[in-house]
Amino acid sequence: MAKKGRFSEFGDAIRNFWNSPGIPSFIEILEKGLDKELFFDPDRADSQIPKEDLPIDFRLRQSGFARKFYEKLFPVSHVFRITHRYGREFLDNFMPLASENYIGRGSYKFVYTLPWNQVVKIGKSKLPSDPIFGSLYKEVQNNLERYLKTEEIGLMHHLQKSVWGESKRDEIRFKFARLGLERLHYWKLKSLIPDLVLPTRFFMGLRFRRSPFGVPVVTLTPCDNQNLLPGKHLKEFIRLNEKVRQNPIQDALFPKWKLNFDTHRFGIINKSKLKKIALDFHRVIEVTRYLASEEKLIFDIHSENIIITIPDFELKIFDYHVFDEHLYEPSKENPSPEVDHINLIKEFVSSFELG
Repeated sequence: MAKKGRFSEFGDAIRNFWNSPGIPSFIEILEKGLDKELFFDPDRADSQIPKEDLPIDFRLRQSGFARKFYEKLFPVSHVFRITHRYGREFLDNFMPLASENYIGRGSYKFVYTLPWNQVVKIGKSKLPSDPIFGSLYKEVQNNLERYLKTEEIGLMHHLQKSVWGESKRDEIRFKFARLGLERLHYWKLKSLIPDLVLPTRFFMGLRFRRSPFGVPVVTLTPCDNQNLLPGKHLKEFIRLNEKVRQNPIQDALFPKWKLNFDTHRFGIINKSKLKKIALDFHRVIEVTRYLASEEKLIFDIHSENIIITIPDFELKIFDYHVFDEHLYEPSKENPSPEVDHINLIKEFVSSFELG
């Protein structure tokens, strides 16, 4: 109860924060320190992190025939950050992209490495009916000035004036509201476990593809930018050697395995480091419980969202989405949906055999 009370008090402090006079805005707090965290010198030839050290899930890299054909026909070229300056749209922060630098995709983004040991994540097109656009999206939609920078709101209005039809203007507003939503999801976790959440800059991007006819294909889409860390996805440390018994149909179509941590797969890991990882995982569990009980939100954490860095063996979360509780279907075993996520982490930590 003490832990729950502590998180509740913290949540109350955050909620009261908005109305406190003289306090920096949400955006100012979120952006503080990012220039330093994400700084790179383009004139300095930094050594690239070897591909074998990247936290890549190669199954996420695979695409179907239609997608591969499209990528070949319209190869990605680059992305700019777009904002509003001098009374018009303004492009900066050129980021070169190439198909060989594509390292993965999630439900909502494509991920590319950049030449300076960073990644850029480019938002996929999504319909407003997607479950990500729940109560938090409504909060952002009704308070855009809180979650978008002044120049971003200026850009939104500028772009809306340049198109015909209400549906086109709504589509532009939808994309900017989604940008604000990404920031809010990030803030939900960054405010609770700041040292475990990878610093991230969210921005509106303009992605370019090369067409066979020489006319570029340009897409306005929310993006984000992070430093690239050497490490492995959580699932890459997992040894699947014990099958969980289900019914015959599930065993054939959806096999489940008991998770075990392979402590020798990437070298011998010091026990003190395992204890630190276990403690950090328990902090993630507490945050997951807090969001579920106090805010009715499910932290959508999976093994693809977490990496363990090498050689430091530190836990880092680099993908952040929270959903409304009612949008999750509880399983038979766990009537409360966050328990499935918590049990996954607990099972993993118990395989450390730390007592």
